[in-house]
Amino acid sequence: MRSRATCIAAAVACLLIAAGCAGGGDAVCPDGMDSFTELNVYFGLEKGSGGTVSEEEWQSFLADTVTSHFPDGLTALDARGQWFDTGAGRLYRESTKLLNVLVPADAADPGVDAVRTISDVYKQRFEQQAVFYTSLPACAAVY
Repeated sequence: MRSRATCIAAAVACLLIAAGCAGGGDAVCPDGMDSFTELNVYFGLEKGSGGTVSEEEWQSFLADTVTSHFPDGLTALDARGQWFDTGAGRLYRESTKLLNVLVPADAADPGVDAVRTISDVYKQRFEQQAVFYTSLPACAAVY
């Protein structure tokens, strides 16, 4: 059985987390840092018709579709992902490309629109059902 103090502490923690999530999204940054939105986009590499997206195909997609939407810079990482298909009752694992982009906080909406556009191209080109992405407040600086 939990003590009353433990329950109160848990409730306060939940309220603080909820308040942080409801804050609107702009990060309050330390001096010398600027407010950004960090976009993370997860591209599964298994094609719908079988096979995988090759490194050459990925580099072509990055060059002809992604870079024009984020000309100020981006990071692309190799990753391993997994997801559970509740309909099939099966866990899937696949190689993934993780695209990480920082956009100024006041340009978050156009950044998300760009993510949706490149995701649509990726889904069509590589027969994907979905592309997953996140949007997070961030602080950044170049030294």
